[in-house]
Order: sequence, then structure tokens, then C-alpha cells
Amino acid sequence: MYYQVAISGHTLNTLYWYESSEIIEIGERVLVPFKGRKVVGYIVNRSEYRPEDLTGTVVERLDFVSFLEDWRIRALLYAAEKHGGGYGRYFDLCFPPKFDDYYVLFVESQSPLLNFERVTFEEFKKLSNYKEYIRNGLVRIYKDFDVKIPKPREEYYVYLKISPANLHSYKLTSAQSKVVNYLLLNEGIRLSELLEMTNVSRDVVIQLKNKGIILMTTEPVSQNRQAVGVQLSDEQRNSVNEIKNAEKDTLLLGPTGSGKTEIYLEVMRMYLSTGRVLYLVPEISLTEQTLARIKRRFPDLSIGVYHSYLTDAKRVEVWTGAVKGDIDVLVGPRSAVFVPIKGLSLVIVDEEHDESYFNSSEPFYWTHTILQNFPVKVIYGSATPSLKHYYLARHIKDMTLTVLTRRYNVELPHVSVVDMRRERKVSSSISESLYEEIKKAIEDGKSALVFTRRKGFSRVQCAVCGFVLTCPHCDVSLVYHSDSEKLKCHVCGYEEKLSLTCPRCNSGMFIDKGTGTEKIERELKLLFPGRNIGRLDAEIADEPEKIKQTLDKLREGKIDILVGTKMVTKGLDIYRIAVVGVIDVDALISYPDVNAPLRTFQLLVQVVGRSGRSEKGIAVIQTYNPEHPVITYAQRQDIHGYYESELQLRKALNYPPFSEMVELIYANSNKEVGLETAEVAVSKIESLLSENEEVLGPTEPPIPKIMNKYRYQIVVKTQDARKIIRFSEELKRDLPGDWQVRVVDV
Repeated sequence: MYYQVAISGHTLNTLYWYESSEIIEIGERVLVPFKGRKVVGYIVNRSEYRPEDLTGTVVERLDFVSFLEDWRIRALLYAAEKHGGGYGRYFDLCFPPKFDDYYVLFVESQSPLLNFERVTFEEFKKLSNYKEYIRNGLVRIYKDFDVKIPKPREEYYVYLKISPANLHSYKLTSAQSKVVNYLLLNEGIRLSELLEMTNVSRDVVIQLKNKGIILMTTEPVSQNRQAVGVQLSDEQRNSVNEIKNAEKDTLLLGPTGSGKTEIYLEVMRMYLSTGRVLYLVPEISLTEQTLARIKRRFPDLSIGVYHSYLTDAKRVEVWTGAVKGDIDVLVGPRSAVFVPIKGLSLVIVDEEHDESYFNSSEPFYWTHTILQNFPVKVIYGSATPSLKHYYLARHIKDMTLTVLTRRYNVELPHVSVVDMRRERKVSSSISESLYEEIKKAIEDGKSALVFTRRKGFSRVQCAVCGFVLTCPHCDVSLVYHSDSEKLKCHVCGYEEKLSLTCPRCNSGMFIDKGTGTEKIERELKLLFPGRNIGRLDAEIADEPEKIKQTLDKLREGKIDILVGTKMVTKGLDIYRIAVVGVIDVDALISYPDVNAPLRTFQLLVQVVGRSGRSEKGIAVIQTYNPEHPVITYAQRQDIHGYYESELQLRKALNYPPFSEMVELIYANSNKEVGLETAEVAVSKIESLLSENEEVLGPTEPPIPKIMNKYRYQIVVKTQDARKIIRFSEELKRDLPGDWQVRVVDV
């Protein structure tokens, strides 16, 4: 038999034929010879006929079973063809790192003629005719993960068991009230942490447990317990029925705070009776919040979390549970879409517009492309959906559109636009209007959220000659970080100590320009002395525990003002936030990218929606261009108006979703050679194009030099991105160098 194989880690979309005397399942992992070494491959096809381009012979089967369904294999192949980057690398993503370190392969006898019951595969291979035993079905080969995965220490987690609305009917001591109030803000907290934060004894928690107010459980949850239900509004109930009856994927569009999560949970309830659910969130920091809600609704089910910050052993443990069908609901960011969940019946993509669903390192892919060929119900939810899904649902009718028209028992926030050309400032970044709103909120015992586009202090400039300190390897300014007293490049990671003198004029006077998070934080500390100011930006993006601690403090009222970048716009459901301030929005709108205005509009609506979750909130947008359509539509929170206007503009320009757009970036250490190579690539691409297709460039991208390489950008508007992706592999072979190719989605 002949098998077509996708090679692990291979960067090109090429499949290779190998032969084997064994019958191998589609989807199995095998060991094959490739370019002089043995590598892992994935079986994607087979044939009885000898192919002309036979590469070699399969050396070894690795698992003796396929973990991947046929439809998942097709979805992976399609995604690779749509985005490029190598078939094998998409299959690699379906398995956790260090996967092979955490199992033992066993062989179990299926015949009384064999003189063993169970041995390891390594022992079994010592038999001279072991392959014959396999061929004749005399043995069963399987992986045992329980041998090597370390058993976690048992720890209790504490949840509220009853609805907050029913708490008034219980008589509680002051210590018991302290615990309950803390749990209202921190669902699913560890018992040890609860005792530490509330300073009560374990007996107090046990008393609440005995009263039936809380439940204590070890993870994974497996006991039958009372679920906490929520009464849906008529509008929510109608949406649930529309989703239930829809034959296509569904776009759930509703304002922030309109109760989309409750709709997800109700639909999940219906699908969990026959299958399992994948619940995707845009950020790892949102998994805890989502997990707590799901556990309160489904306390008797097994809920798993899968993301890159888990230990290798934990990822293998969760992955194994999902593959076996032991996990009912899997929660995670985009990487979780690759986990081969047994019996998957429903996928939920929360905040589906978010750019985090794009994998910005190779292989580049959109999560939505992976899901496009899943044969299960998919719900995409957002207050500001992707323009493509909006277009497909509202105009093409290729998706079911269900719309929530109002917030859940709360009015939309009032949005004030401050014209910074005329407004008085109380600091270099904060307007008087924003200052007054923040002051009123914190005096009322509420919290404020201040959004800015950049971390750090932004660029550093000589006050005498105007020289801007830049990265020696990239065409970007260095950003000052006061915590480390260093200048950092946010592109390549270069850092240096802040010099005492200007390299150009030897002056010792520097000023920080722009509006980074650290600068805003410093200004707010001066404006509101004695108040607690927190910061949430990419500096702690890879520290989930720090993010959780910061958000917990905000929920508990221990942070009066939180300053943050895009992270603070994503799904935070914190009722204390009464005011949201937006600073430096103009730089986002004017960024030289076709999607910049759309992304800015989505971001504004999302960040505005973080205010007033329990009562009407206030949002203040500071801008030097208050007449810009992005600002005016965002002020009215007019989603349909902005999207329809954007669609008209894009149709006239033949931009997505009316075409597909592919961006190619070529980099070379020699500037002239780089430009010449990019020009050759453009001429080659032009020969491929049909009517209504166009190639733009080469031009310098917004950052023209990174890591001492000069970059040139080529943009192709096409009716078939796969055609350009296929051709880009020829370019990589014919025009060697540093190529990056990605599909631009909306």
C-alpha cells in the first residue's frame, strides 16, 4: 500500500508518497526518511497504485491509531492551502508539545498462542516476527498516558451554589458575609486563596457549605450538583431558538452586556446532551472568567482548559481527556481549535472579531478558516463582528444572523467626544473632561478604565535638538520603561540603558513623547494622589497569574483606575467600572493599513462597552479629529451604520470581503537587492492575475527595517487566495530570501 504523507515541520505545502506493507489508518503519525534523516509524518491519503514520485518506505508507525477524524484532516489541508506555511505544521498543532514524552506504548496479546499478556512496545519489537503478529491482528497496541503524567495534588475550589438574588433569605455572620461577598467577585477560587484573602477560618467556609450556599469541589468536576440557572429574556429566548433551528453557522450580534454569554450557555445545554463543546476566547486571561461561568451553569460536567501557559504535562493530560471524551467542555484561545475533541458537536467563538484569532507567527492562519470545514454547529459572537461574517450573514445569507438589540437591563453608556484642539488639559495626556469624570467615579466608590494604544512611555526625544532615540536594528523608536529604567524596541526586543547625554548634541535633556501606559500611569498618580492605579499591558501578557491578580483587585475595589492597552478591551465583565477614557485614538485610525479604521471602530465600541455593566456608564474619547466617521459612528455606537458605510467603500475599491487579499513581505540585508527582488516578484504575480485582480507595490511597510533587514511589501487583491499562496511557494524557491506571506482577513 502507498501512503501520502505531510512532513512535520516542513514549511512548504508539499505531500510525499511512501510505501508500507502494513495497513495504516488515515491520520496516523509515522516515522519516514526525509532529506537524509528520519522525521515524523502524518498519513493524509493512500492508494493501491504505485505513484511515480515515490519518496521511500515508512520506517515505523508511532501510535497505531489515528487521533484525527477524516473531516479534521480535510479542514487542516484546506487551511494550509488557504494560508500556506506547510501541511505538516498544521498537523503538528494538533498535538501538545513533548507529547511523546508522556506516554508508554503497550502491546496486549489477543491470542492464547502468545506467551505474554502485556509488554511495552520496545520489548515487543525484540521479537523477530513482531510485524507479522501486528499484520495478523494477534495483538492490540495502545498508548497509556496514566503511567507518566504526574498526578496533581488534590485541592479544593469554592463556588457560590445559589443565585446572588436569593442571598437575602439567609442569615449570615459577618465572617460568612465576607466569604460570600468575595465569591461574588471571584468564582471558582482555590480554598487556600479564599482563606488567605478573607482572613477567615476553614470552619466558616464549611458552615456555608453545610447551609447549601457554596459548594467545594476538586477538579475535574465530576459530581452531580445543582446548576445555577438564569431566566432568559424574550429576546434571548428567540435568539436561542433561531440558533437551534439554523442549518448554517450563526453570527450572534449584540451590544456589550446584552447577555450573549447566557445564550451561549443555553445552546450549550442543548448540545451537551449528545456531544461535547469547544468554547474559544481571544485571550488566555479570559479563560478563568469563562470557566467560572460555565462551572456555575454545569457543575456536574468536566470542564477543561487548554493553552500555552500550562505545563507540558498538564497540556498532555487535558489533551488526552479531550481525545478520550472525558472532557465535556474545553475552553481555550485559538490553539484549542486543534485539539481533536471526541464527539465534538458545538463550537463557540466569543469576541469573534478579535485579532487574537489570527496566528501572527508561522504558520499564519485565521482560526475561522480552520472552523470553516468543521461539520458541527459554530456560533460566532461579538458586539462588533468581523466585517466578513457581517457581510456573509446580512447580505449573502451564507450564515444565520441573530441580533440582540439592547443591553441586558442597562442602558448603553453615554459617549462624550472631547476635541483636544480646544479642550483644556490637566496633564500632557488627560483632558479636563476626562479628569472630572474619573474624579466623580472614584469619589462614588466606582472604578475607571483608561485605554491607550501603547505600553511604556512611548518615544524618547532630545528636548534641545529633537533627536529621537531609535533601535539600531529596526526603523522604530525606542520606548522607555521606568520599571527597568531601560529603552526597549517593541519589534525585535533590543534594549539599552537610557543615556545621560544625547548622541547628537550631547544635551542631557530628554522628554518622553506620546502616550504609553507607564506615562499615563505616572500622570494619573500625580492627578489622583493616594489612589490605587493599576496597569495592564503587554509587559505582563505572558504572566496569566499577574493578569488575574490585577483583574481580581479591580473587581474587589482595590484598584481605582486601571490603565491598559488592547488587553483591557477584550470581554472584561467587571461591574465596578463606571468610566472609560480613550487616549491617542487618532494614531490608531491613521495607521497605514487598510483595516486600521475598522479595527479602531471595533476597539472603541468594545472598550466603551466595559463601562456601566450594572448601571449606565460614561465613556470619554479624546481626539484631534472628532469629525472622523470612525469617531462619530463609535459615539453613536451605530454598528450597522458604520459597517454598511465600510462595505460600500470596500466594494468600490475591491477590498475584502469583495475580494481576498494576500500580503507578501520580502526582507533582505541589502536594500537595493531587496527592492529588485520584490519588483521581480511583482512582475511574476502580475502574469497570474485575471480581471478584477490587482497587485500593489512593492512599497516600504510601516516598519521598513527589522533586525537589520530591509523590508518590501506586496499586496495582491485576488478572487482566490489559494492561487497566490501556491505561487508564493514558487517565489520562495526561485527568489530565495526572507519571505512572509499571509492572508489579510476582515
